[in-house]
Amino acid sequence: MRKGKFVVLAAIAAAFLTANLGFAQAQVKEWRVPFLNCLTGPIASIGEYLQWGAERAALEINEAGGIKGKPVKVVGIDTALDPQKGSVEMARVVSENTLVALGPVPEPVIMAAMPIAVENGMMSITATTSYEYAVKFFPWTVSWFPPTEERLAELVAAWAKLHPAIKTAIQFVEPYGPWPGMAEAHVKGLTSAGVKVLGKIDVPTDAVTFGPLVVKALEQKPDGIVFVCNAEKIAKIIKELRARGWTKMDHLLVFSSGDAPELYAAGGADINGVEIYNYINPDINTPRWNAFKQAYMKAHNGNQPPSLSTNYYDALYMIKRAIEKTAVTGNPKKLKEERKMIAEYIFNMKDFHGIMFNWNMKDGVPTDKPTFIFSIQNGRKKLIREVRP
Repeated sequence: MRKGKFVVLAAIAAAFLTANLGFAQAQVKEWRVPFLNCLTGPIASIGEYLQWGAERAALEINEAGGIKGKPVKVVGIDTALDPQKGSVEMARVVSENTLVALGPVPEPVIMAAMPIAVENGMMSITATTSYEYAVKFFPWTVSWFPPTEERLAELVAAWAKLHPAIKTAIQFVEPYGPWPGMAEAHVKGLTSAGVKVLGKIDVPTDAVTFGPLVVKALEQKPDGIVFVCNAEKIAKIIKELRARGWTKMDHLLVFSSGDAPELYAAGGADINGVEIYNYINPDINTPRWNAFKQAYMKAHNGNQPPSLSTNYYDALYMIKRAIEKTAVTGNPKKLKEERKMIAEYIFNMKDFHGIMFNWNMKDGVPTDKPTFIFSIQNGRKKLIREVRP
């Protein structure tokens, strides 16, 4: 009799721990995480490596035993850069008892599709856009970056101080998504460092020749130039600058979104010495990063991982931790409350172990991510300054 009572008490204790300490057993055979991504269309090359990063995380997680003992699968959903298609796909995702999603990508699809996720109380992690876009949908997403004006102003000021000979500067700015806002943050940083910012050069999205734009820029006689446009356009503009006599290569600064394969492929040796900023440092030496980098290079003809390739890798690991540290089970009858559990946990996640560094989230915003300034040398980046908040 006593033995029976002990068994009953043990079962009650186990049930209490399960309900209150996040040890709930999964009620799914597989955790499916949809990723609303651009897999076809004009930015399909970006969508491919974003997808690769998320699927790499899934591979690692499954090899280590899955999430609460169940495998995870990232399901790529192509929005083709079409806001209407993105909205249709998001409506389908939320109707399929989905707990949490990745994306959408990029900003036009985010603006169209995220209101559907918000209306249905489902977190969808938009890990490649700026704070100014993400904040509109809090707490059902998080910002991968701090507020643009605060972080980029500090970063570009640090770059300007590395080169005190820069007294005047201009920017080449393409009117795409958050890029003009990033350019405004650069102005604030340059000004705070004592640099006079001259008139900006508008880069049309459909531009294919850049000689006239470069002539217009050089007429202002700037000491430094910051690039806020498409990676391939940046490379072609730099080639034009060199052809017209520009020699101060370290006085050229490329923004983070320009850190893409097209920059290096189109720029070749002409971008040697150019400086670039980013949120990741590809030269860190850890087993986890080295394995990621080697796998990426093997799958991409020896090319280095682009700057955004780790974002959805880390995002999936955030989802894993949220499920494991809460009472989420995947039970469709508890969909609403379990969606909320995941969102609340990620929104203020502490000491998250990302592939590059650890960070904390406070009310949906990372508080302590570093940024890095590099010099480009022979198709690779060499770290010259780490900037911390």
